[in-house]
This record gives sequence, structure tokens and C-alpha cells, in this order.
Amino acid sequence: MECSLEFFDYSCGFCKRALPDMLALLRNDPKLKIVLKEFPILGPGSIAAARVAVAVRMQDPAGKKYLAFHRQLLGDPGPASEEKALAAAKDQGLDMARLKRDMASKEVGDTLRETVKLASAAGITGTPSYVIGNHVVVGAVGVAALKGRIDTARGRAGK
Repeated sequence: MECSLEFFDYSCGFCKRALPDMLALLRNDPKLKIVLKEFPILGPGSIAAARVAVAVRMQDPAGKKYLAFHRQLLGDPGPASEEKALAAAKDQGLDMARLKRDMASKEVGDTLRETVKLASAAGITGTPSYVIGNHVVVGAVGVAALKGRIDTARGRAGK
């Protein structure tokens, strides 16, 4: 299974525009796995939404509710906020009392700090950014460019 990383911010307009690209790649390539990394760089609303998102993932090891939450929150126009993120989590039927406890946990803070370290090590300063193979792709470059980079990473460019 191939694995790529996407660094995103729930307030990022370009991330919102790139969401259909990620979904199309996943739909058309069952061997592809994209690990989503909350990288809240656009202010307090982004940070709050990222804390909710990490707490959602803690409750949903299979990832189905998290992906639905992610799609809903990135699909929402305008900047992210804790209120919007909590509403999206509630819409997925999560345990809201546990979610609020988890949001304040050391684990959530550690997860976000690790993402910042990973982004820094890769030279990532903006969103969306992708790590595909050994390459960093910055920006909402479109599904064709992402697929091309994935094919190159797999060693079958032009096949």
C-alpha cells in the first residue's frame, strides 16, 4: 500500500479547494493511503478545529467518522472555529463529553506538536502541502499533478 501525507488547515481556502482532489485519488486508487496531518497555521480558529479533529480521530480508529468529519469541516465555507468543528463532530455521532476531555489532553497537544516538527523537517510552511515518496508538493496543484507525482514515486511514470 502506498502512503502519502497531506498537511492541511481547516481555514485554508486552497485546502478546501483541494479536498475533491484527495477524494478522487482515494476513490480511483485502492492501494493509496493518504495520512491527513492537521497543520493549523491560520490562527486560533484553525488551532481549535485541529484539536477537535485529533480528538475525533482518537475516538474513531477505523477513520470513517473522522473522514466524514473532515469532509464536512473542510466543506464549510469560511474560517474554521471550535464551534463549527464541534458541530461537525456531533453530526458524526461522537461521544461529545469524551471529545471535550480528549481535546484538552496531552495526547492532542503532543500530536499537533509532532506534526509541526514533521512539517518543519520537510520544509513545509504552507497548506495544502503533500509528501509523496521523497518529494514535497506545495499547493492545490490538482488531481493530475498529484497522480503524476504518485506514479513517479511508485516508479512507473508514463505507464
